[in-house]
Amino acid sequence: MRIVRTGVFAVCVLLLALTAAAKEKVTKFTFQFQGSSRTYHSFVPDFSGPMPVVVLLHGSGRNGQVMADAWKDLADREHFIVAAPDALNSAGWSTDVDPPAFLHAVVDQVAAQHAIDRGRIYLFGHSAGAVFSLVLSLIDSEYYAAAAVHAGALQPDEYNLFQFSTRKMPTAIWVGDRDLNFPLDLVNATKKGFDKNGFPLEVSVIHNHDHNYYVMSDAVNRSAWDFLKNSHIEPPAPVEK
Repeated sequence: MRIVRTGVFAVCVLLLALTAAAKEKVTKFTFQFQGSSRTYHSFVPDFSGPMPVVVLLHGSGRNGQVMADAWKDLADREHFIVAAPDALNSAGWSTDVDPPAFLHAVVDQVAAQHAIDRGRIYLFGHSAGAVFSLVLSLIDSEYYAAAAVHAGALQPDEYNLFQFSTRKMPTAIWVGDRDLNFPLDLVNATKKGFDKNGFPLEVSVIHNHDHNYYVMSDAVNRSAWDFLKNSHIEPPAPVEK
């Protein structure tokens, strides 16, 4: 009898471990947006109440899966949801095919499955996703509470976007002092552009670090979340159907 009980106990422990592991996995979803099938990757912690959402934007040649994988452990500990869409063209993001409404639709897909805190929707992006996050922080400033990016900057022809912002969103950039894709001169110029227009932008320089986000994503994500989580906005009133 002891052997049977031991076997049953071992099976129960294994099932519990497999269940816990399954809950920690990133899930891939598809939905229709403007006539195209679109994909996003999400992780939802095991938590019953409404949670913040961090929208993650990947770099060129990547997809949302790698971003969600990099954030899911922190999301599990801190009780927030991550939603990482795929750009229509993996080479980069574009307002033509990845407009603000697309990211709103991703968040709505998440909200249909779990309660979210509409006043705490955040943006994080790396590289091409970082540039797009900075653009969205200006042209969609009423939707996100705050934005944080790794390795990104505005180009000079994008400084005219400040005129379209209706809210001065808290924004932060982390960049390596050896990043050849986004050198400090370009990031500092972006900082000056934000300052000139009266927009809050924090810049943190990571010493002896290049463009590779993935080698230190845990540290960057932790710092980014500490920055993001303190910002709240008044969510828009729900539209009556």
